Amino acid sequence: MNDAHRRLDDLKATARPARRPATTARSGVALRLEDVLGGFETICRGRRCWLVETSLEALRVAHRVTPDKLAVPLHHALGADGPAVLEPRRTLVLDIETGGFSGAPVFLIGVVPLGRRPLRVVQWLARDYPEEDGILRAFAALAEAHDTWVTFNGKSFDEPFLHDRATVHHVPLLPPALHVDLLHAARRQWRASLPNCRLVTLEQEILGRQRIGDVPSSDVPDLFHHFIRTGNPAPLGPVLEHNRLDLVACTELLLRLSRRAP
Repeated sequence: MNDAHRRLDDLKATARPARRPATTARSGVALRLEDVLGGFETICRGRRCWLVETSLEALRVAHRVTPDKLAVPLHHALGADGPAVLEPRRTLVLDIETGGFSGAPVFLIGVVPLGRRPLRVVQWLARDYPEEDGILRAFAALAEAHDTWVTFNGKSFDEPFLHDRATVHHVPLLPPALHVDLLHAARRQWRASLPNCRLVTLEQEILGRQRIGDVPSSDVPDLFHHFIRTGNPAPLGPVLEHNRLDLVACTELLLRLSRRAP
């Protein structure tokens, strides 16, 4: 058993039966979402969800995601449609987490709005299945002013998934005017020199770091459904961190694949 799966089993073991508040094993004190994740309840267009914002300042040096580089237009020349100029004030780095099966909800939407200072990860969490409506409305409101999306495999997954779920909930979600898919760009740039262009490979070979103890993507849906069944928020901490790490990696890859616009 690897470390990630051992951590998964440990997290599951802390849960309590459904309909009972989750408590710590030693004190019996109920675990609250704000204590585990931080954040607070927010309302967007009449729908509730949970909002967590995390500053990137602590990661700034380690990940080289510096505000000065992201404050100017970026010239992205590796897309299939030719060169494009990304305006930070209109650009979102985007990554989602879903329930993992056909027709499953999206339960976590994470973004880095490149025009905001200080740079931060913004995450909307659905605390139950109906709150998917709330996180979709919150994202749609932000997307109205951010018509450039940066994703990793998002043209095949994130964008169509979000639009499908928005249609289910009758949420008007505008498609991006420009969508930069870093997977496609990475393949054009590095496929001849790398065994593959998975995000974990790019982090190790291009960004020069390796994730330690990260929750595997395949375990993320199970952790969310476990939270829904038990009310125990402990397993969600690693899920939100996994999403943040993906967003930081995508932000740094965008810098590696772009230059300042002339």
